[in-house]
Amino acid sequence: MTTRENIGLLLSLASARGVASATAALRPVDLSTRSYTLLELVIDSGGTSQRELADALRLDPSQIVALVDGLEERGLAQRRPNPEDRRQKSVVATTEGRKVFRQARKLIDASLEEFLGDLDADERDTLRALLTRIVRPNRHSLVNAG
Repeated sequence: MTTRENIGLLLSLASARGVASATAALRPVDLSTRSYTLLELVIDSGGTSQRELADALRLDPSQIVALVDGLEERGLAQRRPNPEDRRQKSVVATTEGRKVFRQARKLIDASLEEFLGDLDADERDTLRALLTRIVRPNRHSLVNAG
């Protein structure tokens, strides 16, 4: 099997290139790609538990705690009592978190334009649909197709 045929390797290389591009794009707002993704999930969900975030991002819960701590320290997110289960906390975005996310989203969109520049709109839609099917085999995940 050649590199051109090895889907796993191609996915890995594409991911590494995309992360590098996103990392560079997010420098002006001082967010890591993981913090950006976490903030996006929190905003899209309207607030969710750290366990759900860990499951959605396929990260160890201790990594989520550290990421949420970092967002809290910057005033971008906060932990609040979960109205459905007072033993749990929900992570929610603050007003400042939403503002920084909007800035970061513009930077990421520009980065994606460059990263996916060789693909036309139909190819991007196909890529998004295929990756969504791989990442979200069930529709109950926090990760969205948007």
